[in-house]
Amino acid sequence: MRPQNTLDWVAFVFLLIGAFAWAAFVTDVNVLDRALEPIADPLDDVVFVLIGLSGIYWVGRVLGLGPRPARQTGR
Repeated sequence: MRPQNTLDWVAFVFLLIGAFAWAAFVTDVNVLDRALEPIADPLDDVVFVLIGLSGIYWVGRVLGLGPRPARQTGR
């Protein structure tokens, strides 16, 4: 399933960030914490929450739980 609108793309980008962060976490390196802590300590927590919400959003999209596009009649 491809991203189709702006919200899809934003959620998809956060999923990619989360995937790379998780891969780095497995190697005991928290990339988001190292990158965002010098800017603002709570910022990495906000990004992790956005990653989680993006995951929930995409699970809903894949399962077809989102709003359905309006059907056009062929009149």
